[in-house]
Amino acid sequence: MPNSSNTEAGRLTQLSCTVEEMGMSFSDVVIVLACNEYFVPYTAVTIQSIVEHMSPDRHYDIVVLTRDLSQHSIDTLVGHLPYPNMRLGFLNPEIALHGTKLPHHGHFRPETFFRLLAPWLLPNVRKAVYLDSDLVVLEDIATLYDVDVDGCLLGATRDADTVGMMLGYDGTVGPYLKNDIKLSDPMQYFQAGVLVMNLEAFRYAFTVRDMLSLSTVRVWRWLDQDILNMLADGNYVRIDMRWNTLMDWKHLRREKIIAQDPQELRDQYEAARANPAIVHYAGPDDRPWDYPDCDMGDYFWEYARRSAFVDVLNQRLDDSQNSVAGKLDRAKVSVIFKGIMPLFDKTFPPGTKRRTRAIKSYVAIGGDLG
Repeated sequence: MPNSSNTEAGRLTQLSCTVEEMGMSFSDVVIVLACNEYFVPYTAVTIQSIVEHMSPDRHYDIVVLTRDLSQHSIDTLVGHLPYPNMRLGFLNPEIALHGTKLPHHGHFRPETFFRLLAPWLLPNVRKAVYLDSDLVVLEDIATLYDVDVDGCLLGATRDADTVGMMLGYDGTVGPYLKNDIKLSDPMQYFQAGVLVMNLEAFRYAFTVRDMLSLSTVRVWRWLDQDILNMLADGNYVRIDMRWNTLMDWKHLRREKIIAQDPQELRDQYEAARANPAIVHYAGPDDRPWDYPDCDMGDYFWEYARRSAFVDVLNQRLDDSQNSVAGKLDRAKVSVIFKGIMPLFDKTFPPGTKRRTRAIKSYVAIGGDLG
């Protein structure tokens, strides 16, 4: 483990308030993640997958945006990654938040908004790859970083999941994208779990105040992902979907939701699944750390076994499978997705008006569609 008394190591092994305190060069590949203390074992798997595919000819700076990471977690992460061509730093976004309370709902956490602040938290950095912490990287992330995003705010993959909901699975999505987010073409909605961010372009067009105002003006359905789509309004670099391959959540996403997509988008999704560069475990549950047999879960555990918090991951999996609370939660999920959802689909088929009315009624009584 690095000696924290060393000046350079000390900068890297503490939660910093400014970029200068981290002592990172930002001379080549810059990667941004966000997490809280509870999520750090999953973030560690993402980082493990990144470093195992690094090129020896490139330098990698990984910045974790966090407000509450413990010193133990920081030391564990840094001590596990003794690679000479990478640096890992931890930056507190509070310097940009100034105590702003970030609204969220469902399985989303406030940390998802931190990516909106990256341009100002990294004021001298030209661009960066942003990654959610519920994914694994299967190729050199430098290839993604090298995507040219000049002239746009960002590069991203089209969201086959949201398009499928809009085209029949959930009739409330289209009007929301058109009327609330005010997208010129809702079919171009992108998934924000993997981004190549043109930080310079963001700083030129917007301010931190703009980001915080949009984040707090209301509770958006997909939170900051909706905000980013609103700001770009279809003007973004299309990245191959293999760099953000969504797992087949509950074996529902592929057969029920993406099945509603145009053929060309379905083909892109199937091609990505056949040769993924990033596997993204997006969804409220059915994640590989609780359900190792979930779709594409083997990719996660391949890196988890070598990650910094493998003991924590194994303990959480055991609790999920064997504790009373874990068994009750699994039973509840099983009832919903093996009983209620098939009945709902049969009673209110995708694409029907009565399905849209039923979903609207569910939302009206407080149901969460996140």
